[in-house]
Amino acid sequence: MNTLKRYFIATRPWSFPVSIAPVFLTGEYINIIYPGAQAGSCLWAVLGIIIFHAASNLFSDYYDYKKGVDTDPSIGSPTITGKLLTARQTIIYAWILLVIATINGLVMAYFTGWPLLVIGGIGALLIILYPWFKYHALGDLDIFLTFGILPTLGTAFVMTGQILWSSLWITLSFATITVAVLHANNTRDCGRDGNAHIHTFAMLIGPKASQLVYYIEVWLPICWVLLCVCLGKMPWPLLIGSACASLIAFRNTKVMKAWGHGGSIDKLDQMTAQHQLTNLIFLLIAFFAMRIL
Repeated sequence: MNTLKRYFIATRPWSFPVSIAPVFLTGEYINIIYPGAQAGSCLWAVLGIIIFHAASNLFSDYYDYKKGVDTDPSIGSPTITGKLLTARQTIIYAWILLVIATINGLVMAYFTGWPLLVIGGIGALLIILYPWFKYHALGDLDIFLTFGILPTLGTAFVMTGQILWSSLWITLSFATITVAVLHANNTRDCGRDGNAHIHTFAMLIGPKASQLVYYIEVWLPICWVLLCVCLGKMPWPLLIGSACASLIAFRNTKVMKAWGHGGSIDKLDQMTAQHQLTNLIFLLIAFFAMRIL
């Protein structure tokens, strides 16, 4: 495998839908509630959050390896254990990407305003501290903020020059699926994480409760969209898009349920990321349909 490909795979590109989703969906939502917004700014924001996400994955891989959490490349991330990169290459790569993302954020803030520095600064801090949060049962909260609340507010600010709290209505249409990616990973790894003397949220609540939490995380978005449509906060086509994406949620729910009877969830984190991608595609189709109806 050539060097460029190894460095690309090490960033876990299959997980990028969870960072792309908040930017694109917030951008489409802002176009509805704030006519005249700078739609083109979304593409710039997408680039920034993907680089941030890649850095976050690498920091996580490095500290999981150092903690003894990732030892089997067939189950955990293969970045270091699968010899894609050395531990030293991984942490250097992580810091390089974080610096690039920070420079990109500073340039964006120069053209939009200082509040973006606050949003981006909090995001960068959460990325750096993510391993600590994860090992103390707070990783799910970290991910919800990093790939839910903050990118929603950041995208809205880049497009409008304002902190639009009303943009947060769109957040629960995707954010808990993102958290479910991490939760599926941590539920699978409970035994190995215990051996590494760390404490994830899945370990804290136990197997049965972890299954229930996963079900809630993947089904909450469609329930939330239904509620928002009923309240007039979201247009009705989004409900159809969310319902279509729920077909993948149903598949993943069956996998998690089978785990309680001896089945495997080794790839459920990747399958949940696929759910996020499907959710993103169908919701974007729904937004597009609104423009031509």
